[in-house]
Amino acid sequence: QECAPRAMLTALASSCSIAPTPPRTLPPITGNACALGYDFGTSGVRCAIVDASGEIVANPPGYSWGVAGERAQEASDWEEALFSQLAALPADARARVSRIAVSGTSGSMLLVDGDGAPAASRGSPRMYDFSVSKQAVGDSGEAALALLRRCTPEGHPVRSATSALAKLLAYHFESPLAGSERLAHQADYVASRLTGGAIASDWHNALKLGFDVRALRYPEWLTGGEIGEIARGRLPRVVRPGEPIGPVSDKLVAKYGLASGCLVVGGTTDSIAAFLAAGADSVGDAVTSLGSTVAIKLLSDVPADDASTGVYSHRLGDRWLVGGASNAGCAVLREQGFSGDELARLSEEIDPLAQPPCTDYYPLSSLVVGERFPRPDESAVGVLEPVPESRAAFLHCILHGIAKVETEGYEALAALGASELRRVLTSGGGSQNAQWTVMRQALLGVPTSRAANIDAAYGAALLAARGAG
Repeated sequence: QECAPRAMLTALASSCSIAPTPPRTLPPITGNACALGYDFGTSGVRCAIVDASGEIVANPPGYSWGVAGERAQEASDWEEALFSQLAALPADARARVSRIAVSGTSGSMLLVDGDGAPAASRGSPRMYDFSVSKQAVGDSGEAALALLRRCTPEGHPVRSATSALAKLLAYHFESPLAGSERLAHQADYVASRLTGGAIASDWHNALKLGFDVRALRYPEWLTGGEIGEIARGRLPRVVRPGEPIGPVSDKLVAKYGLASGCLVVGGTTDSIAAFLAAGADSVGDAVTSLGSTVAIKLLSDVPADDASTGVYSHRLGDRWLVGGASNAGCAVLREQGFSGDELARLSEEIDPLAQPPCTDYYPLSSLVVGERFPRPDESAVGVLEPVPESRAAFLHCILHGIAKVETEGYEALAALGASELRRVLTSGGGSQNAQWTVMRQALLGVPTSRAANIDAAYGAALLAARGAG
């Protein structure tokens, strides 16, 4: 069975109507009940318990993968982290836990067999940054990407060499998928270890598998045609984040002293969990992450997507989380030799409302060629010249340049039709710089502050307690 013509696929993707949001079946927790959230992140695992008011009841020290383990993990490592963190929680807090949600790194996946155990012949899970074009066996990665180019809408996230669907197809081209093999994202697999039941996913993790968050179903190009012949019957059931997947097994309820009838609910990705933790809950609220690169997410009434700049929208109930990520960011500060102490000291010398000596900096790392958002340019390189004589002035120019990228990013989302920006909360190392916050607020033109909490485990716990959207 052949794929539909590419033009038809693109037209279908862009014109897809938005399905009504299914009603919630779970109200927010009340009374003495609590919710537990897990975050399986790049550096390790954390968990947090919250009560009905959103206050943290327990938040034990995290479980670290170690440097070597960040990109080389086994499913058994995930299980060890899951249960060691559960055991680390106070018994009286565990006894109040009636719901559990798990967030995982977007794109991390493995194949499981019919009983939900890791497929024995397939090796380690393929992590979020596993690229089928560089790391898959033989030419299986290129075969997977060629199939995606033929049979998916132009610019769709599944075309990335790190998407979950690309990894599934590469597995098939290495060795045809066995009848019982199924795909599970990291969060899906961890949740199934709690329920003992079949694999289920959520709207957020399944987006880069190809799940259509507008229509709330797998699209025809994924269930039919050439891709469907491979993927059909191997994709997880998808639930709304915060809605039931299934009860925790009786064995685990008894072993860990959880509340009777404790439910595992649909989870999310680590970045969305961090957004929920930040407290951005009204249309127009946004979170900027100022790390090595700049990433922005805006809560919008309407979706906004642009394949050319990598902008896409996650669904949060009836609302949309519109995001984009730049290659520019704070990595240039390290490259230019600014230490933490120097950044703090020199920032005090900057007048954040004054114009810097140079206003045309574009702060791309020297290791990076190309930019996607907000200025798509495959050949873009960093611009950090001319260099002022004063280190404080040089820092001022760089910070202003990064802030301009952030501002242009939100302007790009507005141009795509996203809701008006009303407030920006900040995460990442750059959120600690008060002078920079004032500078950014002046450019953005909306209240800008540091997020009170950016712990993705806390965000996952809030998701379990209240749902999303």
